[in-house]
Amino acid sequence: MMKKFVFLLVLAIGSSTAAALPKEELSLYNPLVFSRAEKNVLESRQTCSGPISSNPSQYWLELQDHTGSPRGYAPFINERATYPVYRNVRSYNVVGDGNADDTDNLQKAINAISADPNGAGTRYNNEVTTRPALVYIPGGTYKLTKTLDLRLNTILVGDPLHRPVFKASANFNGDSLINGNDFATNGASGTTNFLIAIKNIVIDTTAINKNTAVTALRWGIAQACQLTNIKINMPTDSGGHIGIDLNQGSTISVSDVAIIGGAVGIRNSNQQVLFKGISFQSCTTGLQQKGGFTSILQGASFDTCGLGADITGGGAFGSLVVLDSSSVNSGPVVKFRDSSNDSGDRNNQVVIENLSVSGTNPIAVDSNGNTKLANSPTVDTWIFGNIVPGGYQPGQSSTTSRPARLLGGNGKYFTAPQPTYKEYAADQFVNVKAVPGFPVQGDGSTDDSASLNAILQANANNCKISYFPYGVYVVKSTLFVPKGTRIVGEAWSVISGIGSTFGDRNNPKPVVKVGNPNDVGVAQFQDMRFTVADITPGAIIVQVNMAGAHPGDVAFWNSHVTVGGAADSNVNVACSQPNTAGCLAAFAMVHLTTSSSAYIDNMWGWTADHSLERGGPQNIAVGRGILVESTKATWLTGTAFEHNTLYNYNLHNAVNVYAGLQQTETAYWQGAGSQQNAPGPWTALSRYGDPDFSWCAGGDQSCRMGLAQNIDGGSNLYLYGAAFWTFFHGEVSSHYTDPATTCGTNCITNQARVTNTPRSLHWFGVNTRTAKIMILDNNGNPAQLNNPGGWQPGGVIAAYLKYTA
Repeated sequence: MMKKFVFLLVLAIGSSTAAALPKEELSLYNPLVFSRAEKNVLESRQTCSGPISSNPSQYWLELQDHTGSPRGYAPFINERATYPVYRNVRSYNVVGDGNADDTDNLQKAINAISADPNGAGTRYNNEVTTRPALVYIPGGTYKLTKTLDLRLNTILVGDPLHRPVFKASANFNGDSLINGNDFATNGASGTTNFLIAIKNIVIDTTAINKNTAVTALRWGIAQACQLTNIKINMPTDSGGHIGIDLNQGSTISVSDVAIIGGAVGIRNSNQQVLFKGISFQSCTTGLQQKGGFTSILQGASFDTCGLGADITGGGAFGSLVVLDSSSVNSGPVVKFRDSSNDSGDRNNQVVIENLSVSGTNPIAVDSNGNTKLANSPTVDTWIFGNIVPGGYQPGQSSTTSRPARLLGGNGKYFTAPQPTYKEYAADQFVNVKAVPGFPVQGDGSTDDSASLNAILQANANNCKISYFPYGVYVVKSTLFVPKGTRIVGEAWSVISGIGSTFGDRNNPKPVVKVGNPNDVGVAQFQDMRFTVADITPGAIIVQVNMAGAHPGDVAFWNSHVTVGGAADSNVNVACSQPNTAGCLAAFAMVHLTTSSSAYIDNMWGWTADHSLERGGPQNIAVGRGILVESTKATWLTGTAFEHNTLYNYNLHNAVNVYAGLQQTETAYWQGAGSQQNAPGPWTALSRYGDPDFSWCAGGDQSCRMGLAQNIDGGSNLYLYGAAFWTFFHGEVSSHYTDPATTCGTNCITNQARVTNTPRSLHWFGVNTRTAKIMILDNNGNPAQLNNPGGWQPGGVIAAYLKYTA
C-alpha cells in the first residue's frame, strides 16, 4: 500500500497537492521501493506534450527565488552563506536609461562577492570555479564610457524579452566595449580563460566616430565559453570598428550572432573556432583571419559585404571550411593565399560546401585578386588543397550526398540555437531545491540522488522545466533523466558522481543516464557541468540512450564534462603522482549508445592537465572521451575532448554522424618518458569498441599515445574541421616550458585512426600537430610529412575521401 501511495505522490510533485501533504509522509519516498513494473509505468507516464507557452511580460529567470534557501550557493568558499551567485545589475545601482554612465556599477556587479553594492572584496584573481556568477541584465540601454571587463566563471544573461543594449558613449575611452579576457589567468594568452558566456545582449558602437579603431567585444577566451543571441551594431561605412576580436585563445564555438556594419565583423586569431549561424550585414569584411589554424563557417550569411572571409593574413592558418552558407549582393566569399606552388607548408586550404550566391562577383579569389572559383548560383563541393587520395588540387569540384536524417531545412545540416524559454512563464519552472519533502542540498557532500530522481520524474510527468540553481549536486547512485525532461543550470550547475556504484571498472555505470534504451522523447540540458567527486573507475559520466521524435529533442547546449582541476573534486588533489595507475578517475566521459540520437552544441570534455585552484599536478587517467555508437543521428556541433587515455573521440559502428569542429589534445603524461603506455593503465574492452593498440610494439611509447579520433566501421559520417593537437610527452610536473617534455617533430606516431572500412566517410579540414601519421588507415597512412601546413610542425588535409562509397 505504501508503494502505491508514494507512486501517486511523485506524480503530484509540482502541484499544490504535494505541498499540502505531511512532510513525514513525503519523506518516506525512496526510489528503491518501486518494483520494476512500477518504475516502467512511472517512466513512461506523461500526460502533456510540453510546458505551456504564453506571452509573459517578465522573464522567468528574474522571478526565481534568488535570496531564500532555494537560491544558488557556492559550497566551497568561506563566504558561501552571503555570496550571491545570481546578481541583478539593478541591485548594484545600475540605471540602464541610456543617459547615466553605468560602467563602474556594472563592473561592480560583475566583480562583487557580496550582495551589498558597497561590499568589499572582488572575484578578480580569486580562483576560477569556486565563485560562479550569473549577472542578469534587465532590458534597458546601458551607457559605457570605458571598457567593461568580464571574469572567469561568469555568464552575462540579458532579458531576451527586452534585449538590453550596451551602448558606447561618444567620448568612449578604451579599445573595446567589453573585454572577455580575464587577465588574472595567464596574462594575454587567453588559453586558460574558461567558463565565460554572454547571452541575449546587443552591443552598440554607433556613437563612436566611424574611423576610430575600436572593438565591440574582445573575446580572447578558451573552451567552455559561449556567445549566443548577440547582436552587434556598428557604423555601416566604418573604417575602424571591429565587431568581435578573438585575438588569442582556444575556444570551440561562437554561435548565433548578428553583426551589422563595421570595417571587420569578426577578426580571429584563436587556435580553432566553429562560427555557427553568424550573420554579417554591411561589413567591409565579414571574417578576417589574423592568426589561428583552422575555422569553420557554418550557416553564415553575407549580405552587402565587401568581402566574406579573408584568410590571407593568417600566417600558418591551415584550413577554412565554408558550410551551408549564403552570400547576397557581396564581394568574393573567400580570399585566400594560393599555396599550390609552395615548397614546404601549404596553408590557406579551402573547402566550400553547399553555398548559395546572389550576385556577380567571383566566389573565391587569391591574394592577388585572381579568380579561383568563378561566380555560380550554387556550389555543391569545392576543394582547394590536399585531397587524400589525389594529392594537392588547386580547385576541384565534386558532389557530397548527405543523408536526410542529418538535415534540417533547405538541405542544410540541422542546427538549433540554445533555447531561452522566454515563451514560458515562471510557473512552468520548478526549482529542484524548493520541492517540499524532497530535500536537495547541492552542497558538494550530501547525496541528492534520491530526491533529484523523484523530482525529475515528476517534472517530466507534469511537463515542468527543472531549474538547477548553482550548486554541486552529489549523486551516489545514477541520476536518471526521463523523457519529458528539460534542465536549466545557473552558471554551470554541477552534477558530481561518487561512491561504490561507480567503482567497478569492469562494470561501469552512468552518473547521468538520459533515458532507457529505445526511449523516444525530449531531454534537453543547458548551462550544466558534469563531473566526478573522487576517483571513480566505473563512472560513465553521461550516457545517452534516448532519441527524439525530432532533431534537437535530445540536446545539450553549453554543458561540459570535466574531471579534476577544480576544488569541487578530490581528483584535484589525489592525482599528482607520475604513475597514472593510481588515478583511474573515470571510465568514460560521454557514451552515446546505439539507440540514442543527440544534438550537442558547444561541449568541452576536459580531463584536467592543470589545476585551476587548490591542487597540484594533474596526472589523471580517464579511460575514454566520447564514444559514439548511435545508429540514428548524431550532431556534434562545436565539441572538444582532451587528455583521455585510449581516445578522445571514438565513432564505433556509428551511423549518421555530423561533426563540426572536433578539438583534442593528447594527454600530457603519455608518450616518451611515461610510466604507462596506452591502453595502460586501462584495459581495452572490445564490448566498448576500444582500440587495443596491438598495431604498436609493446615499448613504442610514441605509438602508444591516445588517439585523437578512432573511426571503427560505421557509415554516413560527415566530419568538418579537426584540430588534433599534441604538445607534450611524459609531462607530469606541470612544467609546460621544459624542453625535455615539449614535443617536436613526430612526437606522436598516429594522431587518428580509420579501421574496418567505414562507408560514406566524408572528412574535411583535418589539422594535426607533431604527428608522424595523420590518419592510420593501413591504406596509405597519410603522413604529416607529405601534407605539411598549419600549426608547425603540422599537417593539413583539406579532404580525406578514401571511403566515400
